[in-house]
Amino acid sequence: MIEREEMQEVVKRFKEPKLLILGSHSALDAAAGARDYGIRSIIYTTPQRAIIYLQNPTIGKPGDVIEDLPSFVRNEVLVTRDISNLKKNGWKRAILVLDNYSDILKYVDDLVELECIQIPNRALTVYVGDDEKCTSLEKHFAVPILGSRRLLKIENRGMIEKDYYWFAKRSGIPVPKEFKFKITKTGLKFKERIDQPILLKTEFKARKYERGFIFAANSEDLERKVGEEIKMGHVSLETLSEARVEEYVPGPHANFNFFYSPLNAKENWGDTEKYYAEFYGMSIEDARKCLANEFLSIDERRETTHDGTLRLPADVQMKVDWNRTPYPLTFEVTAHCDISLRESLLKDVHKTANAFLLATQKIEPPGIIGAWCLQTMVTWTKITGISGVNLGLYDVPEGSDVYMHLPVTQDVALRHGGGTNTHMGIGGKYANVKYNRRMSMGDRIALELKRAKDRKILEEIVT
Repeated sequence: MIEREEMQEVVKRFKEPKLLILGSHSALDAAAGARDYGIRSIIYTTPQRAIIYLQNPTIGKPGDVIEDLPSFVRNEVLVTRDISNLKKNGWKRAILVLDNYSDILKYVDDLVELECIQIPNRALTVYVGDDEKCTSLEKHFAVPILGSRRLLKIENRGMIEKDYYWFAKRSGIPVPKEFKFKITKTGLKFKERIDQPILLKTEFKARKYERGFIFAANSEDLERKVGEEIKMGHVSLETLSEARVEEYVPGPHANFNFFYSPLNAKENWGDTEKYYAEFYGMSIEDARKCLANEFLSIDERRETTHDGTLRLPADVQMKVDWNRTPYPLTFEVTAHCDISLRESLLKDVHKTANAFLLATQKIEPPGIIGAWCLQTMVTWTKITGISGVNLGLYDVPEGSDVYMHLPVTQDVALRHGGGTNTHMGIGGKYANVKYNRRMSMGDRIALELKRAKDRKILEEIVT
């Protein structure tokens, strides 16, 4: 196991740290942030995906107006298949092309010599992690990570015991109710009938990197649909063994993007920390941690081919046999859109995110570091055992049933979220207001690295 202390000693020697980014997922946002704060960056990718970064360069210095694009690219960008070329001077942005993403594991010593700090994203855990426990990242990738090395694996729900549902339950935040089932020769079977909309979360049989969703009106409907999916070869009994069935929570999907700053958690916040601790019954230390859990932006997902299906008139949707069309009904994430939240609901999002943050720090220290994302469905439901006023609702008569919006956590990503490319170049609205300038997640990552470097405390932000 690569211990945090080892990586902390490594970065103490760094004079000019460089951002190391796996070329997929949210790499454009991370690279743009590095450029915006004058930090050199390396994107490693494959020939199949190199086109993304060859045609979307991040060049120039902060404040530069790019007019002659080819000239800037020619003078600043190094593209190479040989990592030894990165040890030469003269480049600001580098694209390292590998045959496979996992080949980066061969160059750990070179990356440390280059003073690289890895920015984690989902593609890193999938393509370099090696397995559901992210063994390669935890045991072999001895490169400092600006993030939570030991928490990256908790996204692999159902495959490990302490996944994000496990952490969510211990933090006391709402999650969808789970329904247990048994696997049969033809699919799955429930002990008792479930008379509410439910969904199955599972891996596809062929493409294990993609997560599949099967929605159903009730348990009987789901049993039938799963049987059909098995016959068509989309899922298997093996993948069902790690699947999860849970209640369908109606409401808009919202990804809340946070950045936890270990540097800010040690700062004095003045009157703000004093009253935060008083109002919410916590220590000054925990109040500082919550204040350092910076809320930057929100995005929502658009999914193929589900999103297009919703645009059809209802009578057409009901008549289509999707198994006979060239476009199967799926819920693979395709795009992200920028959204904002009704302001009064932010209190519930902050409380949910802070509870999860503090739980990770107690259970798996140092807990969350840097970029992370709380993925929720914001629903409307009855709350029992507490008055409306105590929930911040001032229009509910005393003694009446209390209904309110509630963010229900359906996923947690303890790394750079995929939807933040929505905010590159323009920043996240909540972050922009805080910093009084454009601040995307990529910018915020680079800013933390710059602050830590300038203060000579890089060891505070890595694992």
